[in-house]
Amino acid sequence: MFSKVKDFINSKVKKSDHPQTVVRADQVEQQQQRIRQQERERAEKEYQQQHPEQTIQENLEIFEYKTNKLKKKLNIAIITVFGLIVLVFLILFFI
Repeated sequence: MFSKVKDFINSKVKKSDHPQTVVRADQVEQQQQRIRQQERERAEKEYQQQHPEQTIQENLEIFEYKTNKLKKKLNIAIITVFGLIVLVFLILFFI
């Protein structure tokens, strides 16, 4: 009979073994974002290992794009310098 009373009291008293904690929503979101980011990075690495030719092709395309962009900038710089040289020559010749 004493054990029944003891069990009844223990069931009504909150146990301090598991403290109740409140987690803010933004902390939960940040943790979920970190988990998604890690999963995405893992999937990308796995894909790169399975399809190395695709990665090489993408790198070549990026290289060509950057090279073409640099070529355009260089052409603009050369034309600008040439135009300024002509302008300076005309100003010096006619003054």
